[in-house]
This record gives sequence, structure tokens and C-alpha cells, in this order.
Amino acid sequence: MKALDRKLLRDLRRMWSQALTIALVVASGLGGFITTLSAVDSLALARDQFYAQGHFADAFAAVKRAPLALAEVLRGVPGVADVQVTVEQVVRVEIAGLVDPIIGQLIGVDLRQLPRMNQVTVRSGRALAPPGAGQGRSDSAIDALVSEGFARVRGLHPGDELIALVNGKRRTLRIVGTALSPEYIFAGMAGMPDLRGFGVFWVDREALAAAYDMQGAFNRVAVKLAPQASEPAVLDGLSRLLAPYGGRDARGREDQSSHAMLDNEIKEQRVMGTLLPAIFLAVAAFLLHVVLSRLVATQREQIAALKALGYANAAIAGHYLKLVAVIVVVGLALGVALGNWLGTMLTGLYAEFFFSRCSSTASRPG
Repeated sequence: MKALDRKLLRDLRRMWSQALTIALVVASGLGGFITTLSAVDSLALARDQFYAQGHFADAFAAVKRAPLALAEVLRGVPGVADVQVTVEQVVRVEIAGLVDPIIGQLIGVDLRQLPRMNQVTVRSGRALAPPGAGQGRSDSAIDALVSEGFARVRGLHPGDELIALVNGKRRTLRIVGTALSPEYIFAGMAGMPDLRGFGVFWVDREALAAAYDMQGAFNRVAVKLAPQASEPAVLDGLSRLLAPYGGRDARGREDQSSHAMLDNEIKEQRVMGTLLPAIFLAVAAFLLHVVLSRLVATQREQIAALKALGYANAAIAGHYLKLVAVIVVVGLALGVALGNWLGTMLTGLYAEFFFSRCSSTASRPG
């Protein structure tokens, strides 16, 4: 072993506590990078896969009431690949034994054919089936799928019933299963997720249309854009066609509430995963500078002796750089292990909260 290497080991033994502290700071910074950015990348990938699996629409629009024939006109807008229309309504929901105010979003599902966009994945129970005799009466129960997050928080299970104020009449919603949709990864009002106070319910479109006198009409539009289509031009064309029917301006996916909340979550985590670890690494660099400067200052006589023995400046500088390298390498090794462990845990947490819903074996209504 070379004399400088033996000196390196002696220096590390003398300053082991300082070296370990700096290595832990480096590990914290690198671990933070790996933990957050790997989890965010996994989240973004899972989101995109779930969107593709559920055929999440590219654009959305709402009207007061428009005839079904208008759907064909909307399909003729340049840049539009497909159009799907349905009936949706916001209602007041009551659960027995609870006094909390609850808002429900009723979404009509065409049970004759599988929805082409914003498909619903059944997580428990069964899919919606065409209503039996008498279910269309104003006093009969309506079968419904409920969003999984709301059902979990409120303790709802297939077979449970609750009351919804549908067009001024108290109607029973019979839960037949829990479900998920790319349109409601986050569900809530006013751009805020609310699993306790906001539930999504998928019901037979004909039953919902009959309750609101919307037979042969729709009030919600989902649009799939053609490849290379100009989204602003398509949104403008849709808005102009829907305006006579009380339509609000069509909006792209970026402005869809659930996607916007999830996208903001990803962006925030990406910023936090970049900024905070960078601060740790900057602190580690500062500590290394201070420790190395003090070490060199206290070893001036040893450096002079080394130079007198014929050691070149480059060799002496390399010795101190090796000292820094050892500390950094130990920190990097600890950081990789820490980041891998925490990243796996954080990704699992995200998977449980968001994308446990991506079950490939789940069935769909219709």
C-alpha cells in the first residue's frame, strides 16, 4: 500500500464522524432524487396506461339540452375522430344514519353497447344490466355503480341502498358494484378532491334521461381528437356548434378537473423531488469544502514534508480528492439503497391510492 493511501486511511479514521455525517447528507440528497422522481415517473406512466386502457377522451363539453342528432354534426368538425354523448346530472344524496351533505354525480351509461370513451372498470360487485320490468317507473329503485373511493370512505357495498333527489323526487339508488373511470381518478367539486362529500354514480342512461325528460337528448359530450388535430381549432368549432343549446366553452383534457388535479400532483412532486434533494447536495458540497479546507490547513507541515520527499503537487492533490471521493461514494451507495427502498414504498402508496384501479381482470358494464 502506498504511503499516501495509508495516510488516507488514517485521516478517515480520525475524522470518521465528520465523514459519516457528510456521507449521510449526500445519501439523503441522492435518495430524495431517486425516491421522488422514480415514483413520479411510475405515476405518470401508470396514469398514461390507465388513460389508454379506459380510452380517456381528449375534449369535453356541457350543454343544457341538445338533440341526439347533433352528435353526427359534431363528428363532422375537422379534427374530431369520435364523439360520445350522454346525460349527466348533479344530485343531493342521502345515506341512512348520516347527516353530512353529500353531492352525487349521476352519469348515464348506454347499456346496449360498450362506451367508446371514458370506460368504466368494475372493481367489485357486478356490472350494470338492462333494467327489469318496472324499473323505469318514477318510484322504482335505480341500479348504480359507485366510485370506489367514495364507497370505501362511506362504507358502501354492493346491495346497499341510498336516496338521491332526482329532479325533485326522492329515488332509491341500489348499489350493484364499485367502479373506476379515468374521468374521475380525482372526484370532487370546485377542483378539489372530496371522497367523503362527492360520489360518482353510473346508472342506466335511459332511466336517467327519463327522470329528467331528456329522452332523445344529451347534456354532456366527450370527444376523441384525430391524430395531428389542432385542439384549439376543434374546441372552437365544438363551442360554436353547442352555443345555441346553452353550451359552455368546450375544454381540453388539461382543463378536465380530475386530470388537472392529478397533473398538478405530478408536477408538485417533480418540483419537490428536484428542489429539496438539490439543497441537501448543496449542503453536502459546502460541508466537504469546509472539512477539506480545515484538513489542508492543519496538515500544512505534512504537505511540506511530502513535497520535500519528492511527491508532486498532482499526487498530493489527488490524495485529498480521493478522500472526498471515498466520502461521496459511500454517500452515493447509501443514497441508491435508500432511494430504491423509499421509492418502492412511495410508488406502492401511489399505486394503492390511484392505480389499484388498473386491474386487467376487471369487467366493464355493457
